[in-house]
Amino acid sequence: MTSSLLRWAGWVAAALAGLLLAAPADAGPVRTENAQAELVADMAAVSPGEAFHVALKLIPRERWHTYWRNPGDSGLATSLEWTLPAGFTASHIDWPAPKALPFGPLTNYGYDAEHWLLVTVTPPVGAPLGDVTLKARADWLVCEEICIPEGADLELTLPVAKESVRDPMHTAGFRKAREALPVAFPGTAQFRVDGKTLALRFTDAGAGALRFFPFAETLINNSGKQAESADGKARVLVIPTGSGKPDVTIDGVLRVGDKAYSVSAGPGTFSIPGMAQGDAPGTAAGPGGGSTTGLTQMTIWQAVLFAFLGGVLLNLMPCVFPVLSLKALAVVKASGLSLREKRIEGLLYTAGVMVSFLALAGALLAFRAGGIAVGWGFQLQTPEVVAVLAVILFAVGLSLSGYFELAGSFTGLGQGLVDRGGAVGAFATGVLATIVATPCTAPFMASALGAALLLPPLGSLLIFAALGFGLAFPMLLISEVPAIGRLLPRPGPWMDRFRQFLAFPVYATVIWLVTVLGQQAGITAVAALLGILMLVVFAIWLWRIARGAHGFGKAFSHGLAAAALATCVWLVWYAGEQDAPSNTADGGVLAAEPYDEARLEAYRAAGEPVFVNLTAAWCITCLANERVALTTDAVAAEFRGKRIRYMKGDWTRRDPKITEILTNYGRSGVPLYLYFAPGRAQAVVLPQLLTPDIVLDAIGQAEG
Repeated sequence: MTSSLLRWAGWVAAALAGLLLAAPADAGPVRTENAQAELVADMAAVSPGEAFHVALKLIPRERWHTYWRNPGDSGLATSLEWTLPAGFTASHIDWPAPKALPFGPLTNYGYDAEHWLLVTVTPPVGAPLGDVTLKARADWLVCEEICIPEGADLELTLPVAKESVRDPMHTAGFRKAREALPVAFPGTAQFRVDGKTLALRFTDAGAGALRFFPFAETLINNSGKQAESADGKARVLVIPTGSGKPDVTIDGVLRVGDKAYSVSAGPGTFSIPGMAQGDAPGTAAGPGGGSTTGLTQMTIWQAVLFAFLGGVLLNLMPCVFPVLSLKALAVVKASGLSLREKRIEGLLYTAGVMVSFLALAGALLAFRAGGIAVGWGFQLQTPEVVAVLAVILFAVGLSLSGYFELAGSFTGLGQGLVDRGGAVGAFATGVLATIVATPCTAPFMASALGAALLLPPLGSLLIFAALGFGLAFPMLLISEVPAIGRLLPRPGPWMDRFRQFLAFPVYATVIWLVTVLGQQAGITAVAALLGILMLVVFAIWLWRIARGAHGFGKAFSHGLAAAALATCVWLVWYAGEQDAPSNTADGGVLAAEPYDEARLEAYRAAGEPVFVNLTAAWCITCLANERVALTTDAVAAEFRGKRIRYMKGDWTRRDPKITEILTNYGRSGVPLYLYFAPGRAQAVVLPQLLTPDIVLDAIGQAEG
């Protein structure tokens, strides 16, 4: 009997050992004096390239609490520092909605019961099969009447298999953790500041008591009363402000009864008790305390005026050089038209600009509404668009050179655009002017575009329309005022040579676009684009041959030309699929390091001066500023003498981190230049057009 029992016990022990060896292993919960911490995963096995969730399961001692990302009047947020296997990545913490934790005159934000802090972990696509160990250092502050900093080194071992397997033991826990996360707010949110009062207006908030938890730590008086009032169907929350200033947007969590929403409020004008209609929000501050003075204090009509002035000045910016040839030719040709014909062409050119600006604005706002961070000039962040634009301008240059003329419905890009003019040509010139002008940001434009991205859609479209009207205004003025037209030279035989000469600035622009594509997608994409340009010439040559051919020869030439153009379409796609080259060198007198927010804050904490240059390869203004100011010997000597760190953020392809800092400083696009002087809370924002003296003066004033 005894031997039988021993045999059964041995079998059971062996079976249990086998189960333990096959199951995912972790170090188990770590118990400190006042809390219990553990890493848990929603998967029992993970597969290469497939993201999964890991949670820091934190249980504070009864009547004790830990803190949210904004701890409130006191405290410290829980942190996680990961040590992961090669190729694995971990996201930021997804924070559950907090609760207010009053303590005497103070109010803190955090959790006084079990809570799970979720992190998304992604294995590499080529992760080898077998066990991997995830390690994290967790640190938290746990408080009752006293606060004690605690922490633990945690581990979680998971098998990497061909297919992932969900862990049924933690399904309920993760479902509850996800339900505790705030969801996107279904309505709209706006803010206003009047003195020491912050007002937040919410539409479609639903029923239930309101409580707002800001991400910014010093934005509000955390212990102040959050009083609610009504504004039609909207609900307004009035809160005493803290010592901090509102940013371009105010972000946080809104509790409505037992529901929690993530909200992002932009500046607005609305009526609330104790605040007059039309008062503007207060001055905003960007990361590191950078000022965005003027954006949130701007009325919509000021923004419209600034947009119009910026559009007018955009005609003088280098970005418009690609279509300067077309515009110059159109102006000269206009001298031979009747007053009525001049006005029609001026109006159609204006219409082309306006329609294009509104289309770009609509796309930009649609992307923003969908949570995609984009900014001014966003279309040139896509290699396919750069390649197509290079092909179009190359064809325009060939037409200006007299190599070919497109007839019929294609007159807008061929002869009708650069030779005969006409309705389609005038409209298409306006469209092309808009597309190519967007890499630039002229004076007055920055604050106007920044405001446009924060206003409701109707206000945003009004500002973009004003910007487009400003760009078209000089040509419209020439067409509408006869006295100006009389100053233009009369048409004559000289115009043919003039037209051919104007092709060369267009060819120069094609070269620039080729270099932009090279920085976006590498030398392989450049080779593909050059192949496209060759095929375009080949197709035009075949079409010209087909004009004098008949029967099979004509059909064969047309078919071969069509095949060449179809190959161009494939090559455009191929160019866009190439990876950007890994080149972070500045290429000038100054050696730049890539912009990184964490590194920037580390330099500032160490008392080091930092100059940040946010740029893009397709931004001609940016490149001009680097050439005439930032890479000069005088500026380089100043940077070296004062040991100024030079950081460069490349927005050539879309980068949400750079888009975020642009937005924080009230900008919709590059360039943006920031100088962080030692011991100064705010960054100095330099103008968009630089000279060496402007840079040196900004550094001297910031340190003086």
